[in-house]
Amino acid sequence: MLAAHTFAQPATSVPRLRHPARRMTRRNTYAVRVRGDGMRDCNLFNGDVIIIRRFQHGAHETATAEINRRPVALKRLTINRNGLQLIFDHTDWPAVFLHNRDIEVLSLVMGIEHHATEH
Repeated sequence: MLAAHTFAQPATSVPRLRHPARRMTRRNTYAVRVRGDGMRDCNLFNGDVIIIRRFQHGAHETATAEINRRPVALKRLTINRNGLQLIFDHTDWPAVFLHNRDIEVLSLVMGIEHHATEH
């Protein structure tokens, strides 16, 4: 006959290790050139270059654009599989959707910077 034994866990206090939380800053830059005349109604013409800079730190995100070297403030930038949507800070300007067929991607630079914080 086997006797049942229970083993008590030692009541020791194990110190909790502090692990630094990782915070990230993302910096993405996109350069696109307008192709064709399909964007004339938005005052974008064949060969116009648009530089878009997106900065994201935690939940805070900002985006700016330069159209032919003129800075433009963006309220929101949306990128999906069909193209880019630029919603301008200036309320008089309509939102612009740049369909993939209307733009040529010249460059894409994506960067992530990690910050260690204690908590």
